[in-house]
Order: sequence, then C-alpha cells, then structure tokens
Amino acid sequence: MKKLLLLLSALLILSCGNSNPDESDAKEAARSAIIRNLKNPLDVKFHHNETISDLGDNTFEYRETFNATNSFGGSIKKNATVKVKWLKDDPSQISNWSVLDIRFY
Repeated sequence: MKKLLLLLSALLILSCGNSNPDESDAKEAARSAIIRNLKNPLDVKFHHNETISDLGDNTFEYRETFNATNSFGGSIKKNATVKVKWLKDDPSQISNWSVLDIRFY
C-alpha cells in the first residue's frame, strides 16, 4: 500500500511540472487583462457568455460581454475580444501569459 501511494505521489508531482495551457487558463488571463483596463475594476460583472478559440501556438482568442462602471458612475455594457499567448512555465499563473491584443466595442 505504501509503495502504491508513493508511486501515485511521484506521478502527480511529475504531471504538475509538465502542463500545457487550456481554455480555462486562457480565460483567466484574458479576464485579468480586461479588468486591468477598466477604470473601476472592482465593479465588473461578466455575463458568462464567453467563447474561446484555440488559435494554435499557445495562443487563444477570448470573447465576452460584461457590465462595468464608467467615469460618470453609470453602468455600461461592453463586449471585449482579447488575444493571449502562453509564454512559459505554469499556465495557471497569469504572469506567464502575454496580451497580444485587446479590443472593447
């Protein structure tokens, strides 16, 4: 039993070190980029109608609708398109992603 637990622990540790980005990692990186570009980042509400496309070469395109507060204190509805690229290491760490393009419309 101890050998089985040791083997499973070793496999878990090895699998954590060699991960590739997935859509959920790209989503978090893109949402972080959207939030960083808002005047009031604490007051954003995402509609959860996102679409995520894998463009290849560790690059993803994320589209989402959100509500945010504008400079006058009113709520506005916006759409965003964000292209992000995974650079290295742990894809769940936002600092390991680069924002290639971000557009609000």
